[in-house]
Amino acid sequence: MTLINYFNQYFTFLSHWITGDNLLFQFAGTEFSFPITEKQVTDYQHKNSDRNFYIGLNDNNEAVAFGEIIPQETNIPRIGRLLIGNPADRRKGFGTSFIHLLLEECKALFQIKTVELFVLEDNLPAIKCYQKIGFGVLPDQSRTVNHNRQDYLLLKMAYILTINPE
Repeated sequence: MTLINYFNQYFTFLSHWITGDNLLFQFAGTEFSFPITEKQVTDYQHKNSDRNFYIGLNDNNEAVAFGEIIPQETNIPRIGRLLIGNPADRRKGFGTSFIHLLLEECKALFQIKTVELFVLEDNLPAIKCYQKIGFGVLPDQSRTVNHNRQDYLLLKMAYILTINPE
């Protein structure tokens, strides 16, 4: 898998991947509304110019994944907006590969030891993927978000990067 910066030319993939309001909420929280539009994404990028969007390309240079790296005031970056787009591409290892690339990007951009992410507590496939990589739940840092008049628990997870000795 290859990690590249997101450009608007990839919006077509993103818009086709997000097939409903629940998937959009799982992917992006309450930041966007369904159906997602290129204007929403562009406005978000302008409002959050310190954040980077990435696309994961498979061995055939086809877009299969989307993600974001979010700087935080704590100086611990957070990975967000993670999505393996086509359901047929899920459970094939793309998520694991993509997250490893995002972790390396975090290491290069921030020279830090820890990376965080949030995940819905009922998104068990994602939690299992993150735990396989080495993320652990920070139970005292979970939070609740409301979507369509229903509360959802977001688990905060953290990963400790290994530093290679020089």
